[in-house]
Amino acid sequence: MILSESVTLKPRYQPQASDTCIEVEIIQFNLWRQMPPAKRLALASAATRGCRQLALSGIKKRNPQLDSIYLKQEFIKATLGQEFIKIAQLLETKLVMQDPIWLAAKIGNILDTLSIPYYVGGSIASSAHGEPRSTQDADIAISIRKEQTQSLIQAMQSEFYISDIAVEDALRGRSSSFNVIHLETAIKADIYLIKPDREYEQSQLDRRQQFYPDDRPELTFYICSPEDIILQKLIWYRMSRFQSDKQWRDILGVMKLQADSLDRAYLQHWSSQLNIASEIDRAFSESGLN
Repeated sequence: MILSESVTLKPRYQPQASDTCIEVEIIQFNLWRQMPPAKRLALASAATRGCRQLALSGIKKRNPQLDSIYLKQEFIKATLGQEFIKIAQLLETKLVMQDPIWLAAKIGNILDTLSIPYYVGGSIASSAHGEPRSTQDADIAISIRKEQTQSLIQAMQSEFYISDIAVEDALRGRSSSFNVIHLETAIKADIYLIKPDREYEQSQLDRRQQFYPDDRPELTFYICSPEDIILQKLIWYRMSRFQSDKQWRDILGVMKLQADSLDRAYLQHWSSQLNIASEIDRAFSESGLN
């Protein structure tokens, strides 16, 4: 496959992976760009379910004698970690195969019912706005008032593991987030609290977009904007001491796909405010936008 004569590669353009042919990558991004976000998330969903199914199949093959409870226990160890098998509630039901995108919509529906503003970020957002990929969990930011916490806990406790103590710690600022785990599927969501006095966090919430797949309206939820998932992942990349190839790939994936539709003024303003200006400049270069 030969690049069109109208395509000019910038000198610092970096492919998504070292074994990726740039010409093929550009064609791939053109194809993804023609898809609605729902289609890109459907690809990410299929990839995630495939990974989870492979993990389960491997456990079954190695341990054909396991009953459903012990099978779920081994699956939890493989996908969530050893410490999670201590949560007895997770082992009381048979495993149901789902993915974090389904979970994001389920939690979003609960939050909408309780009038708790939120948006979905993380790799779900980067898959919707950029290169689709599998993901282990859902990242959700919420703007919750103290008087709403018990309603949230009550709404979730029948289907989820949720810790009153962890929620209280997040509310009091002792942690930035708390986890919930869907009992049947053993999928985790990280719930981050939006602080009303933090201007950028409020900006992310104000700019959220509604994800609405025409063929599956039950999967409707709010998602952060392309610019905000770029900035958020740049923050996480810095927190990893600039070592997370996964975060950097997601950043470039969104920038390459969104390209000229990105609000550069917004990105430049907040990257300066958040002390990631050099990283955003590098991302513009390596995605071929500078």
